[in-house]
Amino acid sequence: MPRFSINASMMLTEYAFLDRFHAAADLGFAGVDIQFPYEHPADLVAARAASAGVDVVLINVPAGNLMTGGDGLACVPGRERAFEEGLILARHYARALGCKRVNVLSGRVPEGVSEAQATPTLVGNLQRAADIFAEDGVTVMVEPCNTRDVPRYLVRRTAQAIAILDEAGRDNLAVQFDFYHRQIMEGDLIEGFRAALPRIAHVQFADTPGRHEPGTGEIAFERVFAAIDASGYDGWAGAEYRPSSGTKDSLGWMR
Repeated sequence: MPRFSINASMMLTEYAFLDRFHAAADLGFAGVDIQFPYEHPADLVAARAASAGVDVVLINVPAGNLMTGGDGLACVPGRERAFEEGLILARHYARALGCKRVNVLSGRVPEGVSEAQATPTLVGNLQRAADIFAEDGVTVMVEPCNTRDVPRYLVRRTAQAIAILDEAGRDNLAVQFDFYHRQIMEGDLIEGFRAALPRIAHVQFADTPGRHEPGTGEIAFERVFAAIDASGYDGWAGAEYRPSSGTKDSLGWMR
């Protein structure tokens, strides 16, 4: 089976955030994804992860007001300074946590702005992010997200993400491939994963519809996981879903 990590932001919510690292270890996970760790001091998060013996394998760069319904930062013209401030904060956390993958959420195309204007803004911000994180050997990723959950989201499809990375032209840029978002926007999960594999640095998954655990929806995860194994992909596969009951009770797919 793939190397599974667990998202400590969407899952394990039965526990206080700083207790989720030991909970993850107790459930058999060696890796943890964190969406936004910034509400807690970096050294404290690092200490809790180290105490639990888990690796923090992914964090997101701050995304401004994206998670509360706003446009975010990375593709929004005029918000480049705020994005760079977020990069500096993310670098501080990545260094403290020993995290080698960071994800840039492109954000929504603002009303009155065209994709032709938003895309160069994202490209320039990705170049800056890649240059800053290259010093630490960190890979910067872009994740296509579905527009059902995030209307007006700029990066929606895998090929679009790869084209943007090609335009940015930095060696430490990659794709974060989320099977949940891919199923909604494009389908063709296994072939899409195989085609993009050389550009993928991290994988995430949830079932559709509902964004719950594997086995609650339409995706044949036994085939997806077998395809990941057969591909030679040696990165992490992050469980990033909303458990339909408690986290522990949602892990039947691991058995």
